[in-house]
Amino acid sequence: MIKRIKNLKISLKLYILVGVALIGMLLIGGMSFILMGRLNEKTSDISTSWLPSISTARDMSGTISNIRLNELGYLTAISDETADSSLQYLEKEKGEMDDLLARYGEMIDDDEKAFYEAAMGFWTQYSQADDKLMSLARQGRTDEARSILEGECVELYNSLNGAFNDIITYNEQGSDEETDSSVRLYRTATLLLAGIILIILIIGFYFSFIIIRGIKLPVFEIENAASKMAQGDLDIDISYTSKDELGVLSDQVRELIRKLQTIIDDENTFLAQMASGDFTVDSSCESEYTGGFRPLLVSFRAIADRLNHTILQISESSAQVASGSDQVSSGAQALSQGATEQASSIEELAATISDISDKVRLNAEHAQKASHMADTVGGEMHASNQKMQEMIQAMNDISRCSDEIGKIIKTIEDIAFQTNILALNAAVEAARAGTAGKGFAVVADEVRNLAGKSAEASKNTSALIENSLRAVENGTLIADETAKSLLEAVNGVEEVTGIISQISEASNNQAEAISQITMGIDQISSVVQTNSATAEQSAAASEELSSQSQLMKDLVGRFRLKR
Repeated sequence: MIKRIKNLKISLKLYILVGVALIGMLLIGGMSFILMGRLNEKTSDISTSWLPSISTARDMSGTISNIRLNELGYLTAISDETADSSLQYLEKEKGEMDDLLARYGEMIDDDEKAFYEAAMGFWTQYSQADDKLMSLARQGRTDEARSILEGECVELYNSLNGAFNDIITYNEQGSDEETDSSVRLYRTATLLLAGIILIILIIGFYFSFIIIRGIKLPVFEIENAASKMAQGDLDIDISYTSKDELGVLSDQVRELIRKLQTIIDDENTFLAQMASGDFTVDSSCESEYTGGFRPLLVSFRAIADRLNHTILQISESSAQVASGSDQVSSGAQALSQGATEQASSIEELAATISDISDKVRLNAEHAQKASHMADTVGGEMHASNQKMQEMIQAMNDISRCSDEIGKIIKTIEDIAFQTNILALNAAVEAARAGTAGKGFAVVADEVRNLAGKSAEASKNTSALIENSLRAVENGTLIADETAKSLLEAVNGVEEVTGIISQISEASNNQAEAISQITMGIDQISSVVQTNSATAEQSAAASEELSSQSQLMKDLVGRFRLKR
């Protein structure tokens, strides 16, 4: 019974509960109408049958007494008016007696018919006796009339009163019985209605308890489940099962919890594998992603594909960067080594140029001294000849130094050429490296510019040295000619003085040229030092770039990617 009620629809359960209440009300109302009807019948019987009979019997008893009084008054009247009045009342009372008996005859039942017939018989006899009495009284035979009044009429009067008393007693007993019956019926009706009400209350409470419990328990379970789900707890057990709406709702909630648990477990697996670097992962329960859950799967797949594509590109780029950085590192190492060698050569060249400058200044001083001594050279020709030999030797030394300077200039040009080639290689490698090599491309441009400046400075230095060589050759020729004409020195002092002046002027020019060469060499040395430092920094940066690219390649290699 409970199971059948449990499986009913909630609306049908409520209809049953309302139906029980309505049936109870109908039963109570019906029984009330029936019992009230029976009580009404009992009351009606008492009021329309028993009590009227008693009242009529009492009226008849009173009427017969009045008849007796009027008969006595007529017989004892002392005047005609009194006699006529008594006679009128007598006739009236007799007519009333007939009416009362007729009325009573209409109310009697079979059980009461005997009382009615007895009363009618006694009344008939009494009426005959009264007629006889009145006839004797009219004849003036008062004593005989009084004898009938006190004899036969008394007996009939007593018989009528007895009949009326029997009627009254019978109706009073019937009325009492009806009253007792009404009381019993009332008590029975009260108990019956109380019993029906109690039964209906029990049935109502029973159905109410079953229905309310059948609604409250699943609602409580579903409410508790919804509260836990709102807090993220999916470890929920809904035990309610039924075919009603709450049972269907419980089934749907259980299915929702199962689907959520399945999807969350699948997403945890999805994210865990992605966290471990596996981007080949996919859902193991695609059919569960229905309705509003479908975009979640689409989004996760899009994230996995996007990350896979991005890391795949990073992997390919890291491989290219690693390769390019290795080449750049090799070039930077070669450039650094070449710059170091170039710096060393420039230092040697600077030292050589410094020696040349010192010798040129010394030559200029000697030329000036020779110019001052030319006026007094006459007596000292032998010493002058020896000094001229020394000057020739110095000129030869200057020639040799000039040759050495030419070799150094050649070395500088070679260094500038190699630097330019390295700068071109660095630019090519920077272009291969793309965005990562932009900074190195700037360094390569600066190196190329410095190489161009070095080449230009070496050309200038070469031109100056060629001029110096020509001057040295010219000085050598003059010295030779001077040596040949020492014998004619006295006569050619003025000419020697002029020549020495020219030598002094050329020496000064040569000293200035050497100073300019020294300044150019210093500039080249500074540029070469800067190039060397830049090359070393580039080499270190290339090594760091190579190390970082290899590290990035190793990190990307930890991921499993879809190709």
